[in-house]
Amino acid sequence: MSPIAVVVLAAVIVLGAMFDPSGLAAPYTWTGADLLPVAGLWQVTALTVYVPLLLAGVGVLAWVVALGHAPLRTALLVWGAVVWSAMAAKLVMSLVTAFGDVVYLAWSTGFTGVKAAVFGLPVLAATWLTQLLRRRPTRPPSSSTFPPSPESSAGPAAASEAFVPSASASGPGWVAAVVAVVLGALVGGVWWGGSPVGYAIGDSPLAPAPEAGPLGCLAAVTLLGVMTWALNRWLSVTTSPRAIVAGISALGAAATLGLAEVAIGLPGDLEGGDTFWAPALMLRLAPALSFGALLALATAALVALLPARRTALLPARKGVAFSTPIRMAAVVAAAALAVPLLQPDTTTTPPPRTKGLTLSADRRIVDADGNEVLLRGVNVNQLEDYFQQFPDRAVTRPLTEADFAGMEQMGFNVIRLAVSWSALEPQPGHYDPAYLARISWAVKTAAKHGLRTVIDMHQDAWGKGVNAAPGTTCTSGSPMHGWDGAPTWADRFDGAPKCEFTGRDISPAVARAFTNFYQDRDGIQTRLVATWGMLAERFANEPMVAGYDLLNEPGFGEAPPITSGVLLGRFYDRAIKAIRAGEKRGFPHLIFFEPSVLWSGLGFEVLPPKDFTDDRLLVFAPHLYNESITIDQGTGLTITSIERGFDLASRAAAYYGAGLWSGEWGWFDDPASAPITRYADQEDRHRIGGAFWVWKQSCGDAHAGAESKTGGNLVIEDCATGKDLPPPPEYVAQLSRPYPRSAPGRLTGLTSDQASLTAQGEGRGCGLDVWFPGSTRPVVRSTGVTGVAARQAPGGWRITGCTRGAYTLTAHR
Repeated sequence: MSPIAVVVLAAVIVLGAMFDPSGLAAPYTWTGADLLPVAGLWQVTALTVYVPLLLAGVGVLAWVVALGHAPLRTALLVWGAVVWSAMAAKLVMSLVTAFGDVVYLAWSTGFTGVKAAVFGLPVLAATWLTQLLRRRPTRPPSSSTFPPSPESSAGPAAASEAFVPSASASGPGWVAAVVAVVLGALVGGVWWGGSPVGYAIGDSPLAPAPEAGPLGCLAAVTLLGVMTWALNRWLSVTTSPRAIVAGISALGAAATLGLAEVAIGLPGDLEGGDTFWAPALMLRLAPALSFGALLALATAALVALLPARRTALLPARKGVAFSTPIRMAAVVAAAALAVPLLQPDTTTTPPPRTKGLTLSADRRIVDADGNEVLLRGVNVNQLEDYFQQFPDRAVTRPLTEADFAGMEQMGFNVIRLAVSWSALEPQPGHYDPAYLARISWAVKTAAKHGLRTVIDMHQDAWGKGVNAAPGTTCTSGSPMHGWDGAPTWADRFDGAPKCEFTGRDISPAVARAFTNFYQDRDGIQTRLVATWGMLAERFANEPMVAGYDLLNEPGFGEAPPITSGVLLGRFYDRAIKAIRAGEKRGFPHLIFFEPSVLWSGLGFEVLPPKDFTDDRLLVFAPHLYNESITIDQGTGLTITSIERGFDLASRAAAYYGAGLWSGEWGWFDDPASAPITRYADQEDRHRIGGAFWVWKQSCGDAHAGAESKTGGNLVIEDCATGKDLPPPPEYVAQLSRPYPRSAPGRLTGLTSDQASLTAQGEGRGCGLDVWFPGSTRPVVRSTGVTGVAARQAPGGWRITGCTRGAYTLTAHR
């Protein structure tokens, strides 16, 4: 079986690499990048560590699993060996690639385990058929004689007494069951509620995690113990080594727990009119499988070390028969005793006070006076350094004070100002003073019109350098044009094809460029970190700078979630430290951080480690493009609905103990049929803000097509004349709808439409400031609010007042 298993698995690896160069689904990523010269171990670990260890692990385990009287069960053991070997090989590769963050890296192997369960099926089929073809007619063993005696076993299992199944199969099974119970209680919380996808699957009522409650914890660890024992008993009918049987049984028990969680969560996953239930299968199974790999290793090692004839947890005494019910009760008792080991982490560090925007104790964005602030506005990309793919079209439109006046008239109070690293640092260590002056002018002019600024280090698909040379041909996808972001001196593509594979971000060149960046090859990451320190020093005393968005839609690299999780988090931490050092003569500003670009494409993503930084002024800022430009929209399906997207983002922010803000949203196709009203309703329900994409986009922007007739998508450009067209009224109505710009204490409720608003809150102070659009003076009613006044402002009205506890304010035309 060993050669057959290895050959079949090798064929699956090769075929997967050929048809999926992204590696998101295939067992091995082959990007086409050069392997030489080797700049670091990370560059060759997939080929020199992961693949050899995977094949060797499967080969060895298949070799020691002897042929016997149960072909299907033996084949299932080989299948389990594929899954476990894949996760073990991935962990070793991850440690070589990332060094440290062992728990996160061990947890992340679960995604490899899910894939291995699929690509291991051909191995299972091949080994099963091999046994059936080679099987000789023989009298089947008696049902009361299992597992077979050592004398009847064949193959390598008979080579060592430590691997010979004892006459009583119950011994290893009970040892494995107890290991499952204790280990589940000790570390289960890290693998479920504390995992970087725990936010996406919510709190399961059946999990070895504090979030499941005492009964849920007890049920989960009991299930682990009972299933480990039952699978061990069932698989022991083979003549396979008892340690391997025990280990694979533990892995199967964890997988069973994962499947139980899938079944429990399915009703909720089916709600909402989307197909989130499909990725939820993987998100629920991955933690279970990675935990199962750890459990399998511990169980197999313990069983192998114990004497073959002394593995029974409760050995029979003279005159006493320990029946299965008694042993089962012992497992449940052990589980009950172990559950108190699962204690939730309740320690929190309050955020520091600051002269600008900060966070409240319950992680809402507040001003220096403690008023809750809803940051609602628009992205401004008119300072971006885009690749010019159309020589006769400007890549951006001029940014003038009239733009900021127009934003003020729509009631906005924030802009997300996109800046480009390539323009900031055109040469290593040299910052362009003219470009810095443009940024400073934009911040100052925005403030003049009541707009705060989030400075966004913007990039799309790495930078201009991804532009494919003329005549480039692509076996998968199509040749790329350039984008924006990194300066060309930071490009490190290593010969990876500049071809799009179902999209610009799923490109070998982009993946290799980001992998080199995350590994700080030639110090390119260090340069961007220094650039952030310079910018922070420049705006250290500017209260109208709301904060810094560290990197727009960062690429996922070649080894997610190592690159898009651990290494992205390390870059964020370095950038934050540089920003804080630059602010020493000023005050700390908010840090806006994003998950990888996969969130924008899928509506969810594996997150960087929970403790990637010890800074407390954090705002989680994903891009909520659900039902607009997510990957699923091209298929006619919706994986993640608008409503679910908000819920996922809210839970992810809670995972970090961070504030929440949508850095980008919009980009709907037809404004008349766009679900923008549903988006606005969710924004109010969650009482958060966001920045619409985009204020003014040129017809020569890298996002535009050669046949585009307009550029947009708020202030529209006529590509033929270059003149502005009226903004879509559907967008204007929702974007300029009433909302509290600030509110004393905390908002407890908010609903609004184009002509009315109802806001509830709780707090004391005179910081109530509500925007209401239109020329007609609004009718205002309130309880708990004194000194209510409405003054006319550009484009509408500002309603102000003071509160002294619980309050409600309504306004309508």
